[in-house]
Amino acid sequence: MAAILEVTSSPVHSAGNSTSLSENTSTTTLPEGVVLASQEIQAKYERPNINLGLLAGGTENWEDVSATDVDRYGFIIKQSPPPLGLRQPSTDGSSLLHLHFLLRPRNMKVRAPAIIDYSPQLEPRHESMREVKWREMAVRRINEKTGVVTYHFEKTLKLVERTFKGIPDAWRASAWRSFLTSSARKKKNYVPDRDLEALYPKYVAEPSPHDTQIDLDVPRTISSHVMFSARYRGGQRLLFRVLHAFSLHISDLGYVQGMAPLAANLLCYYDEITCFIMLIRIFTTRHLEELYAHGFIGLMDAFEDLRVALHRRKIGQTLEALKIEPTLYATKWYLTLFSYTVPFSTQLRIWDVFFLLGDDGLAVIHAAALTLLDSMRNTLVTADFETAMQQLNRFVDAKNPDLFMEVLEYEYNIFRSRKMQRALSRKASRANAGLSSSSSSRRNEKKV
Repeated sequence: MAAILEVTSSPVHSAGNSTSLSENTSTTTLPEGVVLASQEIQAKYERPNINLGLLAGGTENWEDVSATDVDRYGFIIKQSPPPLGLRQPSTDGSSLLHLHFLLRPRNMKVRAPAIIDYSPQLEPRHESMREVKWREMAVRRINEKTGVVTYHFEKTLKLVERTFKGIPDAWRASAWRSFLTSSARKKKNYVPDRDLEALYPKYVAEPSPHDTQIDLDVPRTISSHVMFSARYRGGQRLLFRVLHAFSLHISDLGYVQGMAPLAANLLCYYDEITCFIMLIRIFTTRHLEELYAHGFIGLMDAFEDLRVALHRRKIGQTLEALKIEPTLYATKWYLTLFSYTVPFSTQLRIWDVFFLLGDDGLAVIHAAALTLLDSMRNTLVTADFETAMQQLNRFVDAKNPDLFMEVLEYEYNIFRSRKMQRALSRKASRANAGLSSSSSSRRNEKKV
């Protein structure tokens, strides 16, 4: 992974500094070849599309795609209908079947169809009911100067409970922004939204030494989505601009490949400037800045916590025996927050909880990783190295997000309680060591 980490050498505006771009950066700090390459790439994303008579951006690509070919999130899912009278084999959460045993009361019989025959048709009705509840929790705020309306959510036990059940899609953008903004305001180096909004067009106008890599990664990022399927247009243009600006804003990180799916997912809910702000908030308030830090030291520390959590489990012992370290399977999970790993609907549910509860660490991400590993347990405990690696790196078709999140909440509570126990144990050990040292000193004084 270290090979893909590039750190810009120019002293660009950092996350904890609110000084203007013009004071911090100059195109003369970059080699002429890098500047020319950056300008050439940027021009491709701003060039008009002659065939369609459109500017190169801001539109979805519906060429050769009908509304029936797209799911509720905008992903293209062209499929041939099954023959009449035949039922397609279900993969809706069957890999999580054994997890139901983990959660059920001892006297409850498992009803497998509750997991396997998951019915997405029921979602709209349940979601409309949740929308009403979230509307009641939302506190409406209006900026007197700009007239911009935002919504705030107080962090209560009810909010936590409802977030685990899933934020209604109509409230997701407002809720995420409320969660991350509340966390950002607690930071000493907090930069207000209006300052970041002012910086964004300045960053877009500047060259970045990371543009070549960003340009390579943009077309490979969720290209099956109507926003990102047209080269140099629509979502691809917006994605390039956001990543370009971000690489200049947090100069210690620059650009790393895992950032692209994070920004693309945010663009599904926000305009490009708000997406830029939200990406900064995720990195500065949800510990991604540490995960992506040079040398990935923070990521290695996170994997050590995951190893400790797995140590007493049979699946952890199996992975240790096979010499399969988290670096071989969990790097993508942690750096992309489970993009490309689980269905988009399940990924959103993980993000819901992480954005709410991620202030104090990566417990939610660890819990999601443990939930994924639990879902593979039956296969992994009897697998050889090759089979285990194939299983660990495959897409997990967990289409029942409710069951997935039940297990995640269970894992989250266990992880936090055990981590608190270890912290208290270390604190007690230090206190005992201090008492022992103090007693020894008093005995020595009496002898003197």
